[in-house]
Amino acid sequence: MTDARFDWRQFGLVMLAGMVASFSLPPFGLVPLIAVLSLPALMVARADSMIEAGLIGGAAGFGWFLASLWWISLSMVTGATGHWPLIPLPLFGIPALLALFWLPAGMLAHRFGRTPVARLLMFVAMLSLCEWARGHVATGFPWNAPGYLFSAHISLLQMAAFVGLYGLTLIALIWAMVPALWWLGWRRLAVVTFLILPLAALAGMARLSNLSTASDDALPKTVRIVQPAVPQHEKWDRTLRPGHLRTLTSLSRDEHPIPQLVIWPETAFAGRLDREEVLLREMAWEVLPFDGWLITGAPRFDSQDRLFNTAALITPQGRIEALYDKRRLVPFGEYVPFRRFLPFADALAGPIDFSPADGNRLITLPHYGHLQLLICYETLFPGSVVSPGPRPDMLINLTNDAWFGHTPGPWQHLAQARMRAVEEGIPMVRVANTGISAVFDGVGSTLGEIGLGETGFLDVKVPLSMPRTVYARWREAGFLVLLGIFVAVITCLDRARSIRQ
Repeated sequence: MTDARFDWRQFGLVMLAGMVASFSLPPFGLVPLIAVLSLPALMVARADSMIEAGLIGGAAGFGWFLASLWWISLSMVTGATGHWPLIPLPLFGIPALLALFWLPAGMLAHRFGRTPVARLLMFVAMLSLCEWARGHVATGFPWNAPGYLFSAHISLLQMAAFVGLYGLTLIALIWAMVPALWWLGWRRLAVVTFLILPLAALAGMARLSNLSTASDDALPKTVRIVQPAVPQHEKWDRTLRPGHLRTLTSLSRDEHPIPQLVIWPETAFAGRLDREEVLLREMAWEVLPFDGWLITGAPRFDSQDRLFNTAALITPQGRIEALYDKRRLVPFGEYVPFRRFLPFADALAGPIDFSPADGNRLITLPHYGHLQLLICYETLFPGSVVSPGPRPDMLINLTNDAWFGHTPGPWQHLAQARMRAVEEGIPMVRVANTGISAVFDGVGSTLGEIGLGETGFLDVKVPLSMPRTVYARWREAGFLVLLGIFVAVITCLDRARSIRQ
């Protein structure tokens, strides 16, 4: 540790540490493994140069994202596409790209820390700041931030209502440094740091005991969510569409009484909203009660021939009463940046790019209130699921995770939706094509779930939203205050230790 010259063996060791530490995230939730990040942090603290410290941080990030995001590469071959030669692009390219956000954390820690412990803690501060940047630079991609380890238990998850994902990321990284602080001789500080997560869990338990999440019997908000479990390789085969529609309609009307609101997943059937007026009438008439509504996902073209990923509100007469177009699109999934320079663009996202919506739009229904629609990827972004204006009474996430099979991907996506519910204090209704469909209340309790790969429906009485959370009021202010205090403490410790030395 004392003579830390970065070589390929150290690169492999640091990368392995990042891989092991990532198992603290959903679906594994092995929270203590986050402490393995102490190894690269110690190596940053002992590095001989900014470049070496940066490479250590980048190697740890590459391992973290390689082990936790490998499943994205399956999208290249799901649906019998035959794009096997392209698998290395997402398998190694995405972790390498995301690791670039961890590289400056090591460099900045070396630049601003004078002593080993100051560099260690500054690495934590800079890495949390870089994780915030990862969620905002370009279109942002905050998938699998370290703060998601708080999803391991509902009591820990309550902290999201105060500081959000990025505040949790800072707290998680501080807690990960317990072994490193002990190794450097700061044992009292290590013990105090270790107590952070137990105290957070106790605070979460206290919050849960003090909040009432029971639904108001005078205003029931019962919804039926439908999970058809259509395999991705069959989804766009129009010869199979009649069977898929029979599955959707039979599940939707399987048990009486049918709730007023029935929800189908993203791109529920192989068709376009702008060309399926007769089909919509037939489906709605079969599925809905006379005073009901159907929300379903489907692509559509507008009058300017722009393609949108859309959720539509449909009446029993088959009339489209409201539309919500997806605001945030998946890079290289729904559109390809610099398409004309990439010969494999069509293989990644098809021949036509989707267009983002011009703005957000709430759907308002009698008795159900304001509904905030979110399509797939849009649940990733803390602070962005709700726009300024009327506060939603319900968050509804339509998604299709069939691209990723039985991998950690759908479970990670589910955890993100659950954390958004806790951050905002608003119930989340998640409807997926192949799973996992679930309903969470405003504190993250699971009210119902349809498992991965299962075909079925679920009727759930959705409770009222919680009082506006601290995070909903102040957004990232809590994270920035915590980060500012932490950096100030590091600076004071660094100066005091430097003077004594």
